[in-house]
Amino acid sequence: MSRVVDEELLAKMRKRLGHRIKVRRVDMEMQQGELAEAIDMKQPQLSQIERGIRSLRVEQLMMIAKVLRCPVSHLLDEDTKSVA
Repeated sequence: MSRVVDEELLAKMRKRLGHRIKVRRVDMEMQQGELAEAIDMKQPQLSQIERGIRSLRVEQLMMIAKVLRCPVSHLLDEDTKSVA
């Protein structure tokens, strides 16, 4: 049975999401450690998420969006400008 999810596409999506999280965090002048603490996550884990090398659960995404004061859709939106 073939994989349902294209691994390359999944990796690109993780990278885009991580980039959007980082951009929003930096726009809010928040340090990575501050966000990690606010969502009860270790800073190295958040770093991996921001770099797109670690996936996150929906619950974590919702907590991040709440702390960053933006809708989840903002972090997932394909139309967000300039993605690395």
